[in-house]
Amino acid sequence: MSLRVRLVVLTVALVALVAVALSALYLNTLVNSLAVDATRSSELASQQVNAFVADEINRHAQEYETPVGIGETKALWREIVASDPEISSMLEKMMALSPAIVEINVAGETRQILASSNPSRVGQTLAPLENLATWRNARFLRRVLDLIARRPDYEVTAKLGIASDPQPVFSIQVVASSVLLRSALLPQIETLALVSGGALLVSLLLTVLATNRVLRPVKRIEATIDRIAQGNFGTEESRGELAKEFATVESKLTLLGQQYRGVREDATVLRHSLDVMVERMASQLDVATRLAAISRITGGVAHEIKNPLNAIALRLDLLRARLGAPEEELLGEIDILSNEVRRLDRVVKTFLDFSRPVDVKLAEVDLEALAREVLVLMTPQARLARIEMQFTALPEPLLDGRSMFIRGDSDLLKQAILNLINNAMEAMKNGGNIRVSVERVGEAVTVEVADNGPGIPPELRDKVFQLYFTTKQRGSGIGLAMIYRAVQLHNGTVDFASENGRGTTFRLQFPALVRHA
Repeated sequence: MSLRVRLVVLTVALVALVAVALSALYLNTLVNSLAVDATRSSELASQQVNAFVADEINRHAQEYETPVGIGETKALWREIVASDPEISSMLEKMMALSPAIVEINVAGETRQILASSNPSRVGQTLAPLENLATWRNARFLRRVLDLIARRPDYEVTAKLGIASDPQPVFSIQVVASSVLLRSALLPQIETLALVSGGALLVSLLLTVLATNRVLRPVKRIEATIDRIAQGNFGTEESRGELAKEFATVESKLTLLGQQYRGVREDATVLRHSLDVMVERMASQLDVATRLAAISRITGGVAHEIKNPLNAIALRLDLLRARLGAPEEELLGEIDILSNEVRRLDRVVKTFLDFSRPVDVKLAEVDLEALAREVLVLMTPQARLARIEMQFTALPEPLLDGRSMFIRGDSDLLKQAILNLINNAMEAMKNGGNIRVSVERVGEAVTVEVADNGPGIPPELRDKVFQLYFTTKQRGSGIGLAMIYRAVQLHNGTVDFASENGRGTTFRLQFPALVRHA
């Protein structure tokens, strides 16, 4: 449902609600007025009939012999009322007091009608009806429904009797018709319905015109939003005057569209960056897959080479023992062969260490304490190399004091930090500074190892984590690869920043340990 239709429906509903409320109030007042008038007229008629009947009895009683006892008196009174034509005439005249009065009856003690404004009713039994005063005090809804449904008539009664006898002799009944009351009410209801219907039609017309006028700026705003959604962020010339508020909204929307264009351009750049990162990750995944394959191959090759090497070393030892005191030249050749065999054995052991599946023993590890322990271990070697070691820790304050804790294998992590410090020391031939820092950043714990050595040349930076890549004369090219593997096993990341002549900083980042209360 559109906003315009909603506004029209809401306005018409409000007007209809007000019209119904006012109509109900008016009908209540009108029904009350009709009921009060009918009640007053009926009560006045009953009082006048009562007085007239009493006068007629007193006047005609002189024409008869004086009755003996209450019974003869009552009989005389009934005879006078039943035979006096003036009483019937007077009852017919009293009908003019109110258009709602349809009948006036005078009945005796047995409720037999003795005189009536309707001669055909004489001799019949007086019918009991609901009291008009009781109906007048009923609820508004019930009275309206009674009038609409043409319920039975209502009565107002009066009693006439002998002063010394508590039992009345006559019952005077004034009957008010619900049909006549309804007839008096219907013209008012029709007029009210016409007025209410006209008000609804006028309100509908005014609402349609008003909504067309009011919603015109909203349509302009909607068109502006459509232009923004279609990528048209330019300004559209106004085709008419707008209210100040709507003009402000439209200008804000235009500004928002321009900002949205900038955001979309940034999103495009970000998406391109993400694509590059995905390609890089795919390349790293490919490298990892190849490393796994190489590890399996080198593991098998290393095992095959290790056995012959062991046999060669054993045979050389036996040969040296059997020669006794050989010539110096022969002994030197044997020593050369032994050294080369031992070197090959170390290479094979290195291959085996890297290709062997790692048994990661996870536990709570305090990286700050672990880094301090490595620094203490490496400090004597650093002093000999004229290298100054520094340590800093910037913990995020937590209630439990365990902000530097992660879940990991302390041996693997210690070896990774140790390899980084060793690499830094080997890069600084003439001494220097090594700074190790541990800090908590959000939900991660970071370890940094920074040196002020010569740095890594730009053309070699993409190769530092490749297996067997090294720039050292006696390097194995496996140290940084093992660091990379250890970090990956802890769901962490490793990266570095380097400047020629100003040093290199390696950064290891691990998920912080989440401790639930």
